[in-house]
Amino acid sequence: MDSPGRQQHPPAAGTFFESFDGWAQLLKAHGAAANDGPVAALLTVDGEAAALTDPISPPPAPDVGIEALPWRPGRRPPTALLHVVDDGRDSGETIRLRDDALVVGRQTGSVRIPHDPFLEVSHARLDRLPGSGWLLSDLGSADGTWVRVMTAKLRPGTRFQIGGTRLVFRRRADGGAEFAPACRDDGATPLPCPPPPFLLGRADAWSQQTDFGLPTLLLEDPFVSPIHAEVIAGRSTWRIVNRGLNGLWVRIDAPVRLDAAAQFQCGDQRFVLEPLATDP
Repeated sequence: MDSPGRQQHPPAAGTFFESFDGWAQLLKAHGAAANDGPVAALLTVDGEAAALTDPISPPPAPDVGIEALPWRPGRRPPTALLHVVDDGRDSGETIRLRDDALVVGRQTGSVRIPHDPFLEVSHARLDRLPGSGWLLSDLGSADGTWVRVMTAKLRPGTRFQIGGTRLVFRRRADGGAEFAPACRDDGATPLPCPPPPFLLGRADAWSQQTDFGLPTLLLEDPFVSPIHAEVIAGRSTWRIVNRGLNGLWVRIDAPVRLDAAAQFQCGDQRFVLEPLATDP
């Protein structure tokens, strides 16, 4: 399925996606367990298969260097995996992306989650790119599509999430900066930003440890780590860096290219995109 104009959008500047290697470790462990036992040989006796009394172990491999790589398709694009993460877990349903596009939505698309009120009818879309990689696009949703990053540039209007708290970076008329609630009806008070470097952390952790060594903006959020993020000054702009267990998520304002494993969120549903390797 063609996606007109999908090569017109460069990757979003200032975001670097976290790797997701838990699935690879699981597959390696499974493969090692499957190959531990000896291989039972079969003989044919009078046309019937009969197992040998003593299973025969394979002969030792000659020391001729690296073994052959596992076979993989080389004449068609690789199949990627999309993991629909279960609530409160790191695993979930796995969907194999064999088509050239996939839509996530409340009522339409290949992945439908009708009970999530924060999802649009059609919320986000993944498009296969020529050669390799996928393009993640938000389809004009009110709640947005968010990607998990290690670090991101803070520009006026940048929206990010730590724990369950969503904030927007703003410059004030007096030249200062603040983190305001991303939702106007949130009712929370904006947090004035001190000069960087400074931290964002959980309020109840601050009461137990009175000095983190840097100014700290405190959030009443149980999903925020004691020290969840650090804001530092770059050459031309501020940057925010993840330090927390539940990650740093940034709302995309243009389609982003996903060449490596990445996590994204639509509504209250999180996903892991796992492109399968194509290079030796």
